[in-house]
Order: sequence, then C-alpha cells, then structure tokens
Amino acid sequence: MRTTTILIVEDDHSIRQGLIDALDFAGYETHAHHSGPEGLAAAIELPVDLVLLDVMLPGMDGFTILKKLRETRPTLPVIMLTARSEEIDRI
Repeated sequence: MRTTTILIVEDDHSIRQGLIDALDFAGYETHAHHSGPEGLAAAIELPVDLVLLDVMLPGMDGFTILKKLRETRPTLPVIMLTARSEEIDRI
C-alpha cells in the first residue's frame, strides 16, 4: 500500500517544520520546499497526492504557482495557506 505524499511549500521555517513533523507523525510522506520556483518544480515532477501551498513566497507567489500547476496537473488537490487576515484573502 502506497503512503499518501504531501508537498509543503512554505517559506517560514518554523511553520514548515511544524507541518512536516505533524504530517510525518500522522504517517504521511512529506516533501518540503521554501520558495515558489522550487515548490512549483516539485509539484510538477514529484508523485504527490496533495500540495499545502503558502500564498506569500519568495520568487513566485502561491497564486501564480497554482495557475501554472493547473496547466500540467489540473486535478492535483491544493490547500492554500495564508497569514493574510482579510476575509477576501481567506475566501
């Protein structure tokens, strides 16, 4: 049985490490990257089942990554993470 693999694209080290630790503990395989371009490349190339994607990243923001990712992997589930507090940003 194949383990579910989750890609974490988050530039904040403590948040990224917390997600890695929690998901590893829960039995998921994780891959993590801290910049937009690295995260996009990993999401396209790696056999991941889910992407946890920060909105504000160095090199390329999460919305741009999502748009480009949809061109090659349109059905890959993505959960956007944000520290933005405005309701419109959360929706």
